[in-house]
Amino acid sequence: MNVVQVSDTNDWMAWLQRVTAGDAGAEAELVGRYREGVVIIIGRIVSNESVVDDLFQETFRIVLEKLRDGEVREPERLSGFICSVARNLAIDSVRKMRRARDQEEIGNAEQIRDPQADQFAALLQKERAAIVRQVIDELKVERDREVLFRYYIAEEDKEQICADLKLSSRQFNSVRFRALNRYRELYIKRFGEP
Repeated sequence: MNVVQVSDTNDWMAWLQRVTAGDAGAEAELVGRYREGVVIIIGRIVSNESVVDDLFQETFRIVLEKLRDGEVREPERLSGFICSVARNLAIDSVRKMRRARDQEEIGNAEQIRDPQADQFAALLQKERAAIVRQVIDELKVERDREVLFRYYIAEEDKEQICADLKLSSRQFNSVRFRALNRYRELYIKRFGEP
């Protein structure tokens, strides 16, 4: 970081008094001399350029405010003070961004539905399964019952069912299609439109 270059302590103190008194030229000189160092310090901690700019401005607002209020205990260590303000602001900014991101994640997590069905949904699912089995059992043709049960309820492989019933893939599709139509007719007759 650049240090204020003055020929002697009296010049430095006079310059610092001008800054403290609110001399715009002295303030501009302060910002100009420490600009690069402050940007480097903040930039090492914060990666967002617009946030770096905001923290740069905030650093010098705080430094000037503290100087004017006489809160800088050791004016000869102004460089270290400016570095500390910049570093602390950057670290605080990162912490706030992380907290905000974590809170957003927590808020999003509350909206995620529980993957396990609630008790009502489980009961409803059981009732539907019982109705489906009941309708399949009432089908008149044994092969229709077997194809629908094995394919849709037991979730057996089509090739295995075809091999067991000695059906080609095309024949299986025809049997399944007719069985589904008979199932649908019987379901509507017993329970109305699904």
